[in-house]
Amino acid sequence: MSEAHQTIGLVLRHEYGRLVAALLREFGTSRISLVEDGLSQAMLEGTVAWRARGVPPNARAWLHRAARHRIVDELRRQRRLSTLDDSLLEAEEGEPQASLGDDVHDDELRALFACAEPSIPLASQIVFALRTLCGFSTREIATRLVTSEENVQKRWERARERLREVDLRLELSEAEWPARSEAVLRMIYVLFTEGYFASSGERVLRLELCREALRLCRLVAEHPRYASPRVLALLALMHLHHARRDARTDDEGAPVLMEDQDRRRYHRADLVLGLRALQAAARDGLESKYHLEAAIAAEHAFAPTFEDTRWREIVALYDRLARVDPSPLHELHAAIALSYAESPHAALTRLDAQRPPTWLRESHLWLATYADLHRRMGHRDEAIALYEKAIALAPPFERVILERRLMRERDEA
Repeated sequence: MSEAHQTIGLVLRHEYGRLVAALLREFGTSRISLVEDGLSQAMLEGTVAWRARGVPPNARAWLHRAARHRIVDELRRQRRLSTLDDSLLEAEEGEPQASLGDDVHDDELRALFACAEPSIPLASQIVFALRTLCGFSTREIATRLVTSEENVQKRWERARERLREVDLRLELSEAEWPARSEAVLRMIYVLFTEGYFASSGERVLRLELCREALRLCRLVAEHPRYASPRVLALLALMHLHHARRDARTDDEGAPVLMEDQDRRRYHRADLVLGLRALQAAARDGLESKYHLEAAIAAEHAFAPTFEDTRWREIVALYDRLARVDPSPLHELHAAIALSYAESPHAALTRLDAQRPPTWLRESHLWLATYADLHRRMGHRDEAIALYEKAIALAPPFERVILERRLMRERDEA
């Protein structure tokens, strides 16, 4: 892919959610199909025009104007067939906005919290927000949420039908914010995670998604209505992970394990922002899953070396996290931390005592963890067999790491 094509792709991805939010406010969620179709046409026109002439200085305004024209054209066509609100068409006769300016921030927040409509199941809220406001494909969402594309499509359609009845121009009452904030934060975290552990594409990291998630989280954190300790804790967590971005890949773009990362490449500015946000989040004594995950990320990010990491503190944090947000994945990570705090044998004993769900027990994560523990205990034959099973199930980038370890074990056998 050429540099110009990459630039156009980044612009389209970056602006998609903002434009959907602005157009939904103007035309209403009942016309969401028109909005999506109009924006898709505008993006197609933009792609063709910009390949020839380059991306214009205000690409967002260009796309907004083009999408609006397509939507109004379709409304005019529909008016000839039925009765339609003329006010929208009259508005089109005026001068279109030269720039969407800061208003688009309020539109995005309004749309984010509207997606978190309580009558819609949380899973459908997240699917709708990721697809409509973040421009994720059905496949990307299915991979990140560990579900099928068919299921994602059903969830999206269910949420879309319900949201047709929501008026984005109405302000939410203060009593409605807490119930919706958890879904908004989870959607932002899924967006960041997709960027940090890319499930598709040719790169280990998709930094544009990480930056978009950070931007959305800052929008929520800086808004006087929506700011909360949980938001600050999530912001801290993402900054602390984002600080390690350059150290996570080598010169060829291959992933680098934490134990092999050059900590001099960690971004100090993000570490400082993450620590400040975590300190602010902790002022009221609240302990959410984001607080605990951020605290774990801070232990890793500020450890002088991998060996000097405070592993016992990390085990204790994972144990608290498992109580706040029970998950077999947290148990798995706690066992990995225990393997460094005490021994691989202690970790194996802890894992053997658990009854993980089938999806985890048969995953590459579970098998690779067992393989690493047996490798460190000198059980080479067991480690090789487990690495081979894990590699067969692992996604491409994680397969690279496992293949390196398998090759090393075979060479030393």
